[in-house]
Amino acid sequence: MRNSYVVGVSAVALSAALGMSSVQAIAGGGAPRVLTVSVADYNAALVKQAGDILTVPSGLATYAVNAGSLEINSRFTVTLPTNFTFGSQPSFAATSATTFALTSGGIGSQSATFIVGTTPLVAGQSVALNTFSVAGATALETPIPVVNALPISLQSTNNALITNNDPAPLTKPAFGSEPGASAIFVGAIQFIDLTSPVLGTKFGTDPAQDSPTAVLSAIAISPELVDAATQSVPVLQPSGALNTLSTADTATVSISGLFNGITSAFSSATSDCTTPASTGTVSPSQLTIPGVAINTEVFFCVTSNGTTLLTQNPNGFQPTVTPGTSTDFIGAGVNNEFPGLWTYFGGGVLSVTNFFTGDDSGYSSLLRVNNAGTGPVNLFALAQPDTGGTPLIGSLGSLGAGIGTVFTEPQIATATGLDLPNSGQRATMQLIVTGDFGDVAASSFLVNPSGVVTNVGVLANQPVE
Repeated sequence: MRNSYVVGVSAVALSAALGMSSVQAIAGGGAPRVLTVSVADYNAALVKQAGDILTVPSGLATYAVNAGSLEINSRFTVTLPTNFTFGSQPSFAATSATTFALTSGGIGSQSATFIVGTTPLVAGQSVALNTFSVAGATALETPIPVVNALPISLQSTNNALITNNDPAPLTKPAFGSEPGASAIFVGAIQFIDLTSPVLGTKFGTDPAQDSPTAVLSAIAISPELVDAATQSVPVLQPSGALNTLSTADTATVSISGLFNGITSAFSSATSDCTTPASTGTVSPSQLTIPGVAINTEVFFCVTSNGTTLLTQNPNGFQPTVTPGTSTDFIGAGVNNEFPGLWTYFGGGVLSVTNFFTGDDSGYSSLLRVNNAGTGPVNLFALAQPDTGGTPLIGSLGSLGAGIGTVFTEPQIATATGLDLPNSGQRATMQLIVTGDFGDVAASSFLVNPSGVVTNVGVLANQPVE
């Protein structure tokens, strides 16, 4: 029969004698070793300029011992991401007298292995990487968000007590890169005056003061100081200092929207558009303005031709920023605080039908409009083909009080440029009406070869936005 005896020592003392952590730490389920990382996040454009050689700030990685120890003469290895190599000799700073002497790898290698000396690194102590340089960071020439940062790993091996070894390297994301610039965009609210004699060709609410020129937005472009994903990780130069850009840098800004009737776009130092700086280009769906200064607020302005109906932009505008001829950044994340708004004044929009088809096989599409008001109104057709693209706008002329009329599909096509070659081609049709549009009604008809109406399209009216 075997006797059992209770030995009068504490569990803590026993675990210490065996080289283990406290019972409380084990029972609590805490990891015996923990790797924490402060991501080094660089301006991707400057990485390329620096030939992919980077200074890494101290404290990139910290290895904490919560249980066991890194024994004297054990090995401690740090490994960089694929294709990275050490450009300088790496070293560690411990919270104890423990030393780390390089035994293999280091400069020119992806990894470095150290011998632990002087005293073990025990529970409650930690070791962190000092500053060092890396080469071969080509991958960072393309932005890599912090959440997808390239990894670094650390591992303790060759301890006499095998439970002190890390079964696998401790790995954490450590190296990221960013476009290098950031921007804040704020759109303006502008009214398009539908009242006579302007008829939607200028901005304002009073024909006597309406203007063909209006401010569209303001933008401020600056060096990217924190990462876009978390807004918490500093963006660095290759030297390890905080990111900066040259005062000579400029950007090209493209703005998507609906720009029917806009003939020019330019930047201005003031919101009244009286101090033009650079001239852009205009298409029906995009403005592009080059030479936009950084580190200052810049205003974007547009000018209409004064004869073409302008289009509402109820959803505002979406900007993108590219570096133009500058090489210090490759783009900019844009904080679109308010996208802006262009809306009609002195009239409104009538939704007519989403089934306006081309004439085909004796069938004809007609648009009927009736003005039950006491004054004349001006009509503009707004057609959106089902195939997509920029909405098409054209004048249908004036309609007197108490008068109704019918427009044919060819008349709509002539006014707007809408191309519906057969009944298989369709468009959504709206009318823009000046004046008291509440007394104007519209609908579409599809008439067969015998003159019988086979389809009537009527949608709810839309008030001015």
